Amino acid sequence: MKRALTCLLALTAAFSGARSVRAEEFTRRSYTLPHGSFEITGEPARPKILGIGFSNNNAGKPVYLAPHFYWGATNSVTLGITHDTGICFTRDPCDRVYNDAGFGMLIAIAKAHDHDVNFHFGVPVGSFYDPFILGVKVGVLARINAGILAFVFDPFLYSGITERDRGNQETIVLPFWLYFQPVRFVAPFVGVSVQGPIRHFDDNYAIPVEGGVVFEVSDNVDLGAMLRFYNLLGKHGTVDGRELGMLARFRF
Repeated sequence: MKRALTCLLALTAAFSGARSVRAEEFTRRSYTLPHGSFEITGEPARPKILGIGFSNNNAGKPVYLAPHFYWGATNSVTLGITHDTGICFTRDPCDRVYNDAGFGMLIAIAKAHDHDVNFHFGVPVGSFYDPFILGVKVGVLARINAGILAFVFDPFLYSGITERDRGNQETIVLPFWLYFQPVRFVAPFVGVSVQGPIRHFDDNYAIPVEGGVVFEVSDNVDLGAMLRFYNLLGKHGTVDGRELGMLARFRF
């Protein structure tokens, strides 16, 4: 965990002094990058980059650093290398230090000061090793602003390509976040998602719930923290199964 935090602090120091790209509020930034620009962050809708397990009797496991690297191919198309777990710093429950990656793409459909709508496509590799797990995800990433509120949606459908007989099949994920930006530099949020396999959805759906806050450190850097319950309201919901997360966005 110390190594992960050291990496993040080093990035913060480096990019805080970088040239300013845009001075927009966090809740009004476009998810697609300007042509030629680059970003290190987490998931675009909610940039969690560091996760720390916080469940009962298993606090501190796992600890993982999952950066997403995005590049503005054009003003309307952003390409990226993505991670679900990325670098895992604990052997339990991770069996390898690094065992997943993916390709991501955002294509702008409509964007303005009060909304941002994008086609969201990805090819995640869930495991490099035996079994090799590959899939495709297709969805829409959208934000609608109403004064100091921002409503963010990132619904997608995942379809497994390999290892389908082992359960790597279709999954639907319907996440929603509400951001509140009372002042320029602070954006608290809450989020909820309904997700599960399409087959036997009623018996296996989960409803994660989370909350956190994002702080603007500079025009190039955002940092924040969050608490997530893996399945607070879904089938067999419980307050156990928790995660602390660090949010980060380094844009230049």
